[in-house]
Amino acid sequence: MKLKVVSCVLFIAGMTTAAQADRKAADECAASLPANAKYIYETTQASHPTEETGRSIVIGIVEKMIAEGKLTLGEGETAGEAAGTCLEKMK
Repeated sequence: MKLKVVSCVLFIAGMTTAAQADRKAADECAASLPANAKYIYETTQASHPTEETGRSIVIGIVEKMIAEGKLTLGEGETAGEAAGTCLEKMK
């Protein structure tokens, strides 16, 4: 019984370490992003995206920024793609 508990704890700890490493890589990537792309990255991260929802969250943020006149369509596409590149490192 103790062996199963210890194995489970070690497995969960290993997963947490991997997730932290992935987040660190994504954050390091985002540190060099231009301001608009960094905003998109940070706002998406705050929404706790999954692999399935990340793209739609980024698109929603970009569309909102375009509607508010903060970005042009071209700027939004570029910023969204740059943020997405860093977010993909979370896999």
